[in-house]
Amino acid sequence: MKRVMHRGISFFAAAIFAGVATTAVTTVAAFAQEQPPAASRSQTEPQSTQEPQKASGVVPPGVKLAPQMPGPGAPRPFHFPKAATMTLPNGLQVFVVTDHGEPAIAARLVILSAGSIKDPAGMPGVAQMAANLLTQGTEKRSAKDIAEGIDFIGGSLNAMAGRDATTVTLDIVKKDLATGMDLMSDVVLHPTFRAEELDRQRQQLLSTLQVQYSDPEYLATLVFARAVYGPSPYGLPPEGTPATVQKFQPEDFVKFHDANYAPNQSLLGFAGDITPEEAFAVAQKYFGGWPKVDVPLTEPTPPSAVAAQHIWLIDKPDAVQTQIRIGKIGIPRNDPDFLSLDVTNHILGGSYNSRLNTEVRIKKGLTYGASSSLNPHRYTGSMVVSTFTRTEATVEATKLVMNILTGMSQGEITQKDLDFARDYLAGVYPIASETAEQVTDRVLTVAAFGLPEDYNQTYPVKIRATSLKEVQAMARKYFTTSDVDLVLAGNISAFRDALKTAFPNAVFTEIPYDQVNVLAPDLRAPKQETVPAPSPESLEQGKQILLAAAQATGGAALQSVTTLGIMENGKIHGPAGDRPLDVKWQVAYPDRSYGEVNLGGMTILQVCDGASSWLKFPSGARDTSNVIGEFKRGIAMFGGGWGLYQQVLAGQITGQAIGEEEIQGKKTQGVTVNAPFGAIKLYFDPDTHLLVAARYQSVGEHGPSANEQHWSDYRDVEGRKFAYATDTYRDGNKLFDSVVQTVELNPKVDDAVFAKPELPAAK
Repeated sequence: MKRVMHRGISFFAAAIFAGVATTAVTTVAAFAQEQPPAASRSQTEPQSTQEPQKASGVVPPGVKLAPQMPGPGAPRPFHFPKAATMTLPNGLQVFVVTDHGEPAIAARLVILSAGSIKDPAGMPGVAQMAANLLTQGTEKRSAKDIAEGIDFIGGSLNAMAGRDATTVTLDIVKKDLATGMDLMSDVVLHPTFRAEELDRQRQQLLSTLQVQYSDPEYLATLVFARAVYGPSPYGLPPEGTPATVQKFQPEDFVKFHDANYAPNQSLLGFAGDITPEEAFAVAQKYFGGWPKVDVPLTEPTPPSAVAAQHIWLIDKPDAVQTQIRIGKIGIPRNDPDFLSLDVTNHILGGSYNSRLNTEVRIKKGLTYGASSSLNPHRYTGSMVVSTFTRTEATVEATKLVMNILTGMSQGEITQKDLDFARDYLAGVYPIASETAEQVTDRVLTVAAFGLPEDYNQTYPVKIRATSLKEVQAMARKYFTTSDVDLVLAGNISAFRDALKTAFPNAVFTEIPYDQVNVLAPDLRAPKQETVPAPSPESLEQGKQILLAAAQATGGAALQSVTTLGIMENGKIHGPAGDRPLDVKWQVAYPDRSYGEVNLGGMTILQVCDGASSWLKFPSGARDTSNVIGEFKRGIAMFGGGWGLYQQVLAGQITGQAIGEEEIQGKKTQGVTVNAPFGAIKLYFDPDTHLLVAARYQSVGEHGPSANEQHWSDYRDVEGRKFAYATDTYRDGNKLFDSVVQTVELNPKVDDAVFAKPELPAAK
């Protein structure tokens, strides 16, 4: 790296001197055109004995100075060092690049199974907070001990979680390698996720988010990611949301660490003053005892490309500028198109001299900066144009960016554009591959994304080999504007109408800035529903709606049902994809149920005996009586409310009408009910009187959550209407859906299934 660094410095110096020399040559050449050749003057004119005149700084008459950018020099050979590799018995892959030029070592641990795409469903931010807490305390060290330990040796130790992986970095001098590695391995293998450290980190993050959620720049970026990636975990904020951050508990991070920090899904890289033999021995000493973990590497749900222009307007009335994001789904890092597309993107918006910055900033003066970027990940990626402008210029700037994209997609790229981009990317690569840290990162990038082994060695050559035909093909393929998402955050009322005129075929969605909720399917926070004070009229109307629903579902025939046998299957939806779900239910009204839940090959028993409830796993049982209301609600609502209607017909439950509301595009009649299992809002079809939806708060490990459940596909079961299809959303995310296969009325239920086992106390 010392040798490479010298080449990097000489590269910059050569460029500067070449610029000076080229300007001087240009000036002299222009001046020479106005003068006789030097040889002729020496023959016809006597030699002057006077001292030559000093330069006056005045351009001689007739001389025209023409600015000219220095041309690139001939490509210089580039040698990227080859890494020595080894895999430890526990599956940890180790990479080593030796350079004795300086007594420094960079170590990088990349945990591929611990990125934010592995956050628990509905809880973005867990991976990143877990990484933040690694250095805040272990089984034998406090946060202060760790900070003082690394500071004492003048090193640095950090951890952070990205979309695809968690990375732990260590930079030290060689003599302190043992101390540094002891600290690094301790924070990775033995973190304690202490409650007091979590509270401190939580408050800092909440303070930051409070500011950011009022910042149009942050909101535009936040909404763009969610709009482009859809339900994919790549679209969720890796830092979490204010709601999820408030729910964090220490056990969330213990579970995440135990399930996802795995040596057999990790890469350890060293670069600097260390030999392969030394590095392999150090890796074995400090990480060899890290036990393997069987981590399911299910590919996240792929995002769907949009079929039309969709414009998202985030209204911040007091904003004086508009933040603009325009883009679409891109490609993963190992896609064969990546290098050619990277060159094409550099032409579009990858530098100060790019097409975007030249047209939007330099020529039109609409912004202080316009750029574009590729954001490639392990399984997918995105492309985005980012800029901002004064409010009154919003439509002009947006149209200009779209026109630039359209023009490039139609082939408006010149050889000069290509040469500039190729020369820059190929020329800067060696300069950005000098230090131990840079070399380690490049080596691990190749391994993490499955790139060709010679990627780093051949990068400059392949970039320079990119042809004009290739970049024009990339622009045609990826820069079309008929299928992009546009996010504009600012004072929407000032340009809404003009924007709709400029983009008549686009789909528009407008959200007030204080209602942005990226966990909701429509990115909008649910309305704060208020229930008016009960009146005799609303109570009577609520009673009649409930009685009509009970009659439509079966009336008196429901009261003869004492037990149910149900078989259903469906899916649980999460960030890592869908998991199949099969359940056999035995229900004994009014408040007992026994469920055999088969989840991905594991059977879990879910039991409520009316007074208590529990879950039984293959590894043991767990008392859940603290949330028994959740079990009783499920019992009452099976099939679209059979258990509830039994209590309505018996006069044990009544409700209050809360007016009409549209749910999933259908007009409904709402009733709020205070049932034995808790408050719930029910929504009925005004024509069939059947239950179509319910909203309620549930209590789980992460505190209260907002739920919306839907019932459909009602079928006749011996003169009664039973809903065969159900789906549930939690905090805006689809949690599960199921379809009933069979329904049996009044089967014999063995009371033995409700026998309570010995249980540890509920937590």
